[in-house]
Amino acid sequence: MIAYLPKSSYQKMPWKNGQGMTAQIALGPDDAVFPKEFSWRISSAEVNGDGPFSRFEGCERLLIVTKGAGLLLNGDKLGHGEVFAFSGDIDINAELIQGPIVDLGVIYRPDKVRVEMKVLDLSKNSFLNFETGIHFIYCLHGMLQLSDFIIHAEDTVRIEKRGPINLGGLNHSVYILISIFQKSKASC
Repeated sequence: MIAYLPKSSYQKMPWKNGQGMTAQIALGPDDAVFPKEFSWRISSAEVNGDGPFSRFEGCERLLIVTKGAGLLLNGDKLGHGEVFAFSGDIDINAELIQGPIVDLGVIYRPDKVRVEMKVLDLSKNSFLNFETGIHFIYCLHGMLQLSDFIIHAEDTVRIEKRGPINLGGLNHSVYILISIFQKSKASC
């Protein structure tokens, strides 16, 4: 299955701490309820001021700045296009480096899923070989073509298909690949 998720389809909701808004791109599993009953969530947020991140006990987080100069997270610099991994159990204070930013983040429960997030350049067609899992391609810059879909900047495609997929760049494009793998349930 391949599903196109344009930016206009993202669900707007307040941050858990009430200090801003986020655009939820996807949530899993399909019957998940955020923030209580979920295994993972992908969202994008505009950050317009300094302040604390919401805590998510028992979760891990991946974050990337998609627009703007970056953030200081507890004093550590997170620049544009860098992936930052951190625990939802700890207090994180964010300071804007040079004005507002937009980020893309994944919050997940490590006992349920394993998540990978990478930033990739695409200047020509490329074959991606997907393992069993749920994969998201978020177009950061440029335009991408996947199957019959033209993916514009800030749009996403959800892929639940094992095997090779041809991804084309219509001009020099940068995308974020997020892969989510279900952990096996232990048996006795």
